[in-house]
Amino acid sequence: METNSDHKHTNSLANSSSPYLKQHAHNPVDWVPWSDDAFDKAEKEGKLLFISIGYSACHWCHVMEHQTFEDEDAAEFINEHFVSIKVDREERPDVDAAYMHAVQIMTGRGGWPLNCIALPDGRPIFGGTYFPKDAFIEKLGAIVSINERDPDKINDYATRLQQGVYESDLISAENDGISADCAGGPWPQSHCAAISKSIDDQVEDWKTSWDRQMGLTQGSPKFPLPTNLDFLLHYGSVRNDQDTLSHVRLTLDSMSRGGIYDQIGGGFARYSTDSDWMIPHFEKMLYDNAQLLTTYSHAYQAFKDPSYKRIVFQTINFIFEEFSSPSGGFYSALDADSEGIEGKFYVWTPAELQSVLTPDEYKLASYAYEVDVKSRWENGTSVLMKWQSDSVLASNLNLSVDEFRSRLDSINEMLKSHRSRRVKPGLDDKVLSSWTALTVSGLCNSFKAFGESAHLERAEQALNFILKECRTEKGGLYHSYHQETGHSIDGFLEDYAFTIKACLDFYEATFNEKWLENALELTQISLDEFYDEEHGTFWFTSKSGKPLFAKKQENDDSVIPASNSTMVENLFKIGKHLSRLDFIEKSDRMLLAAWGDSKSIQRASNWGISLLRRSSNFHEVLISSSCADKNLELKMELSGFFTPQILISGHTPSSKYPQWIKDVQAKNNTSDGVKIYLCKAGACNLPAYSVEEVIKGLNLDS
Repeated sequence: METNSDHKHTNSLANSSSPYLKQHAHNPVDWVPWSDDAFDKAEKEGKLLFISIGYSACHWCHVMEHQTFEDEDAAEFINEHFVSIKVDREERPDVDAAYMHAVQIMTGRGGWPLNCIALPDGRPIFGGTYFPKDAFIEKLGAIVSINERDPDKINDYATRLQQGVYESDLISAENDGISADCAGGPWPQSHCAAISKSIDDQVEDWKTSWDRQMGLTQGSPKFPLPTNLDFLLHYGSVRNDQDTLSHVRLTLDSMSRGGIYDQIGGGFARYSTDSDWMIPHFEKMLYDNAQLLTTYSHAYQAFKDPSYKRIVFQTINFIFEEFSSPSGGFYSALDADSEGIEGKFYVWTPAELQSVLTPDEYKLASYAYEVDVKSRWENGTSVLMKWQSDSVLASNLNLSVDEFRSRLDSINEMLKSHRSRRVKPGLDDKVLSSWTALTVSGLCNSFKAFGESAHLERAEQALNFILKECRTEKGGLYHSYHQETGHSIDGFLEDYAFTIKACLDFYEATFNEKWLENALELTQISLDEFYDEEHGTFWFTSKSGKPLFAKKQENDDSVIPASNSTMVENLFKIGKHLSRLDFIEKSDRMLLAAWGDSKSIQRASNWGISLLRRSSNFHEVLISSSCADKNLELKMELSGFFTPQILISGHTPSSKYPQWIKDVQAKNNTSDGVKIYLCKAGACNLPAYSVEEVIKGLNLDS
């Protein structure tokens, strides 16, 4: 164990791979990491478990640590009565999900820090989020007393809660997958019409809660929720719903002008504490920024707004500067705090701005960001935020938009240089396979929208890191990597789901079939290790993993897509690319079961995207020629449009996939030259010879 004479206390977290656990290594609480030894110790000593779950960038986790876990008296009480386990929710999303569901059942809410009291076998009996010190110790004392007086009552409650956790968010699918598009296949038209109406009704109901001033949904706190925005953009485009599309634009514009977006350094914070996107909870998470690359890239394809390209490129620069790991993957998060103060790194006083800028520069910056006026926060500081669009601001200053942006960009660079001398927020430098894969997908979608080769090159480096360096001896994936301790923790379904998706996204960006084969290999492992034939869905933990007190699926689309909804998309796409009808049947089985489970579209938006693909007009586009470069050229031309209802692939004489193309070519005697096939429900039109013809066939030019 690490020893350091500067610290009065050192516990067994000191040698952990997790930066979050290391933050608690010198608490007087006798923390131990999640392990069999911790459970054995609790059983042997007849103590309850105190399981505390958080993550390194969590502000309220830091607050509770300082108030309670660094307090000698509180620690003495906790050590006397409990075996205390610290868990990094990012390293152990399985543990977090199980105990989070328990707390939500017990209290109706959840969040971090997540604190649970459990029996020595891990079954929870009490839980909550942040507690002030005195109230927390009082509650712990009451639990200890009840457990001593009436252990049978506690055990009975634990058993009932265990069953409730197991059943929460559980989907069990009928054993009869349906495997064709609505148009012309076994999905009856009446069934598709009912599904479409159900989606429409849910969206109309959702609209009643939209924030028509600042975007997304009314109330606070306000999360970016890329899964919601991606669905709404997809839905609005499929239905030609201008109200929905306008709301997506309003949301994206408000977010990118808000304090939640770092106007100086790029990148989005996790959420805003208010309804105006103004005051962020200042931590920056890789998963948010990775997904928003896709969201803004798709929005650019749909609306051709150059400001969205700026946001994508600025966010990518932020990711490259702050999150790039020498391993090839990407780091996880930046803390909300620096020098123990939330947001200190990011906020500005008028005096500090004036010390950096000339009077003319300060005048422009203070006007653009409404410094010390609408953007004023606390203690005389402002969170830089643009309350109006660049075009309005430029017009009011009698400048062109380009001139305004050029001047503000120059000011931002000076402020960024000055800010770099401040004490930076702490970096969580572990690399997660799942979040790195999300970033690969974001970079691939940026490349498809803008053609920036550097984005694709960095994506390939990251994907190769996962596929080559994050593999177990049996070929599976690891979940977590740290440069000091190497790999730890076998992969969860999210690691496989997002990595498979990244491989498919890379194939669609390059038409290199090795990425399809990588996706297929990982899909087979996923089916072997995670799939439950009886339920027709995937468990979050593998069959070979050590079980928790309750086995869980992940079906809720929240700040990231559910791993099961992602596998629905993966199975469908691989099934189409490789003519694997069995994969499509599994995908349909899961999809129909999830939708029949009466899930709210706001919590099932990624499921909703797959449902739109299966219940609305969907096409496969195959570009075929003797030259791979020509195929890619045509693909990039097609990528100038937002085409959420197509699956695109490329073919040359040396291609293995799709195998059915040979039959189509023979039927139409079209094996030579450039041909673009537009196919629907297994039937292909006569080949087109230009992207323009395809666009007309898809009705995208109207």
